[in-house]
Amino acid sequence: MEVSDPQSKNQENGFFESGGYKLHYTKRDNGKGRALLLLHGFMDSSQTFLFQEEYLSKHFDLYRFDYRGHGDSEWLREGFYHFMLPLVDTKTFIQKFLPEKFHILGHSMGGGLGSRIAGLYPERVESLVSLEGFSSLQDPEKERRRFLGWLENWELSLAGKDRKRQKNFKSVEDAAARLAPIYPRLPKERLLKITETLTRPAEEGGYMWKSDPSYKNGPPVFLSPQFTRHLWETISCNVLVVYGQKTHLALDDSKEVFSHIRNLKYIEIEDAGHNMHHDRPDILENILEEFYVTNLK
Repeated sequence: MEVSDPQSKNQENGFFESGGYKLHYTKRDNGKGRALLLLHGFMDSSQTFLFQEEYLSKHFDLYRFDYRGHGDSEWLREGFYHFMLPLVDTKTFIQKFLPEKFHILGHSMGGGLGSRIAGLYPERVESLVSLEGFSSLQDPEKERRRFLGWLENWELSLAGKDRKRQKNFKSVEDAAARLAPIYPRLPKERLLKITETLTRPAEEGGYMWKSDPSYKNGPPVFLSPQFTRHLWETISCNVLVVYGQKTHLALDDSKEVFSHIRNLKYIEIEDAGHNMHHDRPDILENILEEFYVTNLK
């Protein structure tokens, strides 16, 4: 395990190995004796909670890492990305760094990961906060067409053509302009901070996205929805689910989805999209404070 010089006295940055890949992690020891595992979303990075970190540090020691193909972690060398990979990486990270009991805060794909981890290890997870990250039952014919498209195109995408076409930007500001339509509610200063966490200098000059574009090809199949629902039913801790009222990933049948989770509190944030932790960090902090003050031991 390689550790670089910490950015501050209480922060440790380095790399750990998972399945033969070097993954970047950060541990912030705030002397709280209470661990919070932060799980980021699709094509995002472990810095996604940059606007919540100072608040969260009042309650927790913070643990976060970049899944393979994301942030500062290695990209996949062969094969294809699948939901099982970040699940394996998360389990490896937990084994190496987390104490026996811990809390989870996840966004989007990270929320989905968190809910499955909480179902697999209910005796270890003390609370779960998921900022979206759930999915309705899919139509089988729609899934058949999606799988057929994946099957016909995956070798072409793995040949590296998608990576060669990856767009470079002259500056972080140019990359931020590309993200602007996705973040219509963000002031420019906040958008630039987010963009800085998602880009790195390119070898040929300028900046490029940190995340592997091959990730966008998606997996051939997802985890069984029946098994996923069983995992949700196994969760024993208190659960907070937060959605943005203007999210583009609204559930088709939220009643069915959330019927499988005990001890659930559901909240929607007005004037917030899928990335509500970026859109309305002030409102989210108030929601988290109420939840944690009530549920922390």
